[in-house]
Amino acid sequence: MHSFRIEELNNNNLPRFLKYLEIHLSENDHNGLFFLPMTKEQSKYNSEWEDKFREGMSCEIGQTDWRKLWLAVGQDEQILGHIDIRSRKELNTEHRVLLGMGTDRKFRQMKIGQQLLEYVLEYCINNPKILWVDLEVLAINLPAIGLYKKMGFKELSQIEDMFRINGQSYDYKSMTINVSAKGLI
Repeated sequence: MHSFRIEELNNNNLPRFLKYLEIHLSENDHNGLFFLPMTKEQSKYNSEWEDKFREGMSCEIGQTDWRKLWLAVGQDEQILGHIDIRSRKELNTEHRVLLGMGTDRKFRQMKIGQQLLEYVLEYCINNPKILWVDLEVLAINLPAIGLYKKMGFKELSQIEDMFRINGQSYDYKSMTINVSAKGLI
């Protein structure tokens, strides 16, 4: 197990996060393994990513396009992973959030993702505005799906052939957890 602390993304650590994000995105489609439904070429960092995080951080929960993000930071200040929750785009879904997360390839299978997920689920349980946490995941990402199931997420659906990446078909799973029942964790 690797020692780290969890800190919320803010304007002070945003530049460090963006450097991490650029590396993290470049790892998508590493050895043919995808964690985002994008080709290697599409997984390039650009200023739109920064704008999305900067804008989301400036909004309060309940506002359109709000986002909260936390970092797993090692003793040497290296970012080991991240997790975020954000508003859904659909109307009348203020009580639901979308979850996204990732771990630096060098630090996977060290329970960093699990600890980040526990932290965020506890945050959501303690926030009366949030009743449901939703996520979408490529069906081939079995380690992530296993973690989500372990943490109590339920599978809602699977869309067959949702994506065609480099000529290959990929299914997409939708999962959710009800955090309004206090004390899930």
